[in-house]
Amino acid sequence: MDIKKQRSLAHFLVSKLTGKKIKHSKTGRPIVDQSVDVSISHKNDLACAGVVPAPYRIGIDVEHIKNDINAELFLESVITKTEVPFLKTFCENNNISISSGIAIFWSVKEAFFKCLDYDLKPGKINLLNILKNSKVEVGCSDEIKCLMKKRRLKLCFAKTIFNEKHVYSQVVMRGEYI
Repeated sequence: MDIKKQRSLAHFLVSKLTGKKIKHSKTGRPIVDQSVDVSISHKNDLACAGVVPAPYRIGIDVEHIKNDINAELFLESVITKTEVPFLKTFCENNNISISSGIAIFWSVKEAFFKCLDYDLKPGKINLLNILKNSKVEVGCSDEIKCLMKKRRLKLCFAKTIFNEKHVYSQVVMRGEYI
């Protein structure tokens, strides 16, 4: 499926969920109106959309898991040195390749930064644990903590669901907390 069809499908999903059309911010983030927050992700033949009511924010990501990627290219750019031991243990415990683990870690980070509406930057968040219930424990750098405080956002949860072919990740934050 080409990118135009992917976008059209994602926009169709949001329109069906909200009954409204999508606009985009300067950063490309989808916007419906102030009553809801929207996130869209698409890869090849996959498209998904997430919608939450205000004051919540959502970031989602969907990825294909490919075992033929060169994992070494992503270590230290996507996966920090402090995450490598957890990545290896996670992959062993789930009987998956390092490449699959990297796709899962990448997906969680992509969803986190989409929720925050901030460029994904290496080393700014670390995955600390992925629990049996799919919840993800995330550690944030001081820069990200300050940004979340400035934007009055508090992390509610991060989760990831994966199988041998795909990974779906979702991050929800609550805005305007005191």
